[in-house]
Amino acid sequence: MKIDFAPGWNGLAESLNPKKEEAPKSFEDLLKQEITRVDRAQKEAEDRLVALATGKDPDLVGVSLSLTKAELSFRFLLQVRNKILEAYQEIMRMQL
Repeated sequence: MKIDFAPGWNGLAESLNPKKEEAPKSFEDLLKQEITRVDRAQKEAEDRLVALATGKDPDLVGVSLSLTKAELSFRFLLQVRNKILEAYQEIMRMQL
């Protein structure tokens, strides 16, 4: 069953049906993919904030959601980075 969205809801339809991305082959690829995703979320939030400030897009809820999404994804990435650094430091402390 195909669901047709009303005009203006295309963004919602795309977020409900995300594009299939190729599975990362290594940990490095996974990190690059996630960094790209976080960067994309931050750019989208910035673009929506600028559109709100200039009066082009009066969707305050959408702006708030995109800012929250960007903030949470950045915080998550920061925590992953911290865990990676802790693991590296722990390995460096090991005596052979």
